[in-house]
Amino acid sequence: MREPLKLQLTAPPARLPVDLNELRAQVRLEDDRTDEDAILLANLRAAAEACETYTGRSLITQTWTQFRDAWPDAELGDALHEGWREGPLDISGTGALLLPRPPLQAVVHVKTFSAEDAETLWPASAYFVDTAGLPGRLVPRKGQVFPVVGRGANGIEIQFIAGHGDAPGDVPSQLRQGIVQLAAYLFENRGDGLTGSALTASGAESLWRASIVARL
Repeated sequence: MREPLKLQLTAPPARLPVDLNELRAQVRLEDDRTDEDAILLANLRAAAEACETYTGRSLITQTWTQFRDAWPDAELGDALHEGWREGPLDISGTGALLLPRPPLQAVVHVKTFSAEDAETLWPASAYFVDTAGLPGRLVPRKGQVFPVVGRGANGIEIQFIAGHGDAPGDVPSQLRQGIVQLAAYLFENRGDGLTGSALTASGAESLWRASIVARL
């Protein structure tokens, strides 16, 4: 059975990918109308989260911790699985581990745990962090192999930094525009009992569709 994806948001983004004033301009609020700002911010947060969920990306820089029971080499028998996959998959057979929520910026640490819960840090010199692709990869260097795992559950901990950058301008424009449009739609149609149609009706889905990354 393939391993489920186990992720924890360790350090959330320091800011939203869209400035409040951009949304205020979209909904045409006068400068002195600040009484709606709390609602606008809530809609921006919801729209940003919807964008990350829909595309599978991290937008503003954030830190994640992934927990695994086994390295991808132990899952090669599942590499030809057809259909939706919830866990990391090595389709190359090289032992590379794909990391979710791209784009990958850096790996903070890789730890393994013994059967007695003692942790061991895998030296950064033993692996290469490939940030060029979507998703990014953790690849053992030549002559290196993934370290032995003693604990049967969550015996591997990988902490990594992901996101397009620290500032809203680092996020691709079509993603940001979709967030603005969805947030504006939610604001202008609040109280109408909206369903999932908001993504389509706002135009956000069409803007985000080309940016979807493979689900791991």
